[in-house]
Amino acid sequence: MNLWIASLLVSFGVCLLIVLTQRWHGRFTHDPAVGVQKFHTTPVPRIGGLGIYLGLVAGWAMGPEQVHDTLEPILLAGLPALAAGLTEDVTKRVGVTPRLLATMLSGLVICLITNHWINHLDIPVVDDALAHPVMAIVFTSFAVAGLANAINLIDGFNGLASGVLAGCFATFAVVAFGAGDEHLGMAAGVLAAATLGFWLVNYPFGRIFMGDGGAYFAGFALAWIAVLLPARNPEVSPWESLLICAYPVIETLYSVYRRLRIRQSPGQPDSRHLHSLLKTQWVMRQVPHWPRWARHALVCMPLWGFAALPALLALGMAHSPTAHLVLAFVAMVAVYHLLYTAMARDAELHPVADTGPAPLASGPAQAVAEGERAPARSDEIFGK
Repeated sequence: MNLWIASLLVSFGVCLLIVLTQRWHGRFTHDPAVGVQKFHTTPVPRIGGLGIYLGLVAGWAMGPEQVHDTLEPILLAGLPALAAGLTEDVTKRVGVTPRLLATMLSGLVICLITNHWINHLDIPVVDDALAHPVMAIVFTSFAVAGLANAINLIDGFNGLASGVLAGCFATFAVVAFGAGDEHLGMAAGVLAAATLGFWLVNYPFGRIFMGDGGAYFAGFALAWIAVLLPARNPEVSPWESLLICAYPVIETLYSVYRRLRIRQSPGQPDSRHLHSLLKTQWVMRQVPHWPRWARHALVCMPLWGFAALPALLALGMAHSPTAHLVLAFVAMVAVYHLLYTAMARDAELHPVADTGPAPLASGPAQAVAEGERAPARSDEIFGK
């Protein structure tokens, strides 16, 4: 598809241009290399979200009218989420709450301008509440903000969040085409292409970061495609959308639970995510002498696989009863819990420090401080 190629090339070109011109804008756009939550050794531009957004603009401009009509609300309503994230990327002074409120505003706006929202979950009592448009719109706005925050939360290593996003968008495209919604499938494909354009510059060396602007905007777009698919195609269950996005959703719910158990604010960052433990308890043991950038890049691969598993289940369970989709989601939660618990306990018994060759000058990965020290003890992780 020409619009997919255009979207990928524009996103890639914009991200590459940002990297090549950073000497002129870096004092505003760089993510500094100083702080306990940093991996990279030199400042790196963190405005890769601009590439994703402009790549989407290119796909919107080249698409047929129906695709144009699908992408235009995302571009317009997503501006509050993008602006709040970019402001944080540049000023480093925007708190979590204002960014979440901006993303909720994006969710509210797109509901109002498209007249689509989550109006059922196939749960009797909940469906009664969602039958009222006001309740449904509020619920949808919260859900959109939640998934956008989930993408920001898993953005801990180069290529992790963008790889998951591209896979989710591609899966939505396949499901939409299968449901006969060709134009939604094409729109989801444009989003996948725009995300891949960024990924090509970001992975594995971390020449550019997605930043909060990219994470919140791309997460908002993913959430809206997840809402739009069952809204436009009643034969598709909303639980199928949830299953496609299972990994970031489960990671977020688990992180909130973990932090509440130790009386920590859910919005407070930590180094106890699954990707943190995967690095210290698996990658550091398997390839301790690899350059740090290579170890960080390796972390993403099994997590891409973990994210792909529920997406493949969703494809294989198309048109399945809601109960089967719910069980599949619960099964993924159980798999995550068992994996996380095993790694957390292993981290307590056999802590592994992040040592080895220094990273390349451009450094890897973005922010969430996984691996710079041994993980917290399991009693801290679970609040026991």
